[in-house]
Amino acid sequence: MRRALSDPNPMLVKELRGRMRDTRAFVMLTVYLAVLGCFTSIVYASYTSMTATPGSWGAMAYAGKVLFSTVVLLEIFLVAFITPAFTAGAISGERERKTYEVLRTTLLPARRLVLGKLGAALAYVLLLILTAVPLESLAFMLGGVVAEELVLALAILLVTAFAVAAVGLFASTLARTTLIATVIAYAAVLLMVVGIPLLVLIAAIVGDPLLGGYGRATPPEVVQIILVYLFFFVLGLSPITAAGATEVILTQEETIWFFKASLRARALWVPSPWMVYVALHLLTGAVLVALAIRRVRRQETK
Repeated sequence: MRRALSDPNPMLVKELRGRMRDTRAFVMLTVYLAVLGCFTSIVYASYTSMTATPGSWGAMAYAGKVLFSTVVLLEIFLVAFITPAFTAGAISGERERKTYEVLRTTLLPARRLVLGKLGAALAYVLLLILTAVPLESLAFMLGGVVAEELVLALAILLVTAFAVAAVGLFASTLARTTLIATVIAYAAVLLMVVGIPLLVLIAAIVGDPLLGGYGRATPPEVVQIILVYLFFFVLGLSPITAAGATEVILTQEETIWFFKASLRARALWVPSPWMVYVALHLLTGAVLVALAIRRVRRQETK
């Protein structure tokens, strides 16, 4: 920490100053909060209008749960689709502006160049996430939400921002233009946020009769165990499925760590999906950042 304060990354300082001095950063922050606030108000108004006893304790607690889930779900989508815009043009944009060659002639190493770009993007996304915390905290006034849910939601959002930023940064080192890098980054984000939940839904529909053996031979126990662990592993691939499954497990099993999944006469200890999601995407993001640094370093030696 002392070294970072005494010798700050010049690329990080440059990117942060350029972004925060631009009015677009504050316009995006305002639009982001306005979208969250509008959707939250619409969901709360719709729920209270459809509830026969909106003032009762049970109705207020459920309204808090619905409000919290809505804000977190919207934040996941917004963070996942806003973050690539900051990193997809980090390296390719320098090439298009004819400034990449100038950066290569400086004493700035590839590691500090890449980490500076990544840190500037994550700093702004962190600002977006933290400014929405008061909206999430409104659910505490209504009840039905515990502190563990808020902490887990922040953890999933922060890991999502890091993983998506790493994907965009790596795509920026692969592509020659920002347009191609953006297409690659958003294709990966769509697969993670939309494609995997659809895959989980199909797997749940197909796998339930398979494991239950309805009208057919039940597969061997080893196969069933593999399918159960594979299903929960796939749940941890997407922030949507990880957050939803973690909420269900927290409500039903009252745990955020490991729980018992019943499989006929056997009980399997399974980690909560948020643990799989955080570990897997932190590792994936770190690998992508390392690969981006390696590619920039190779380009410097050419």
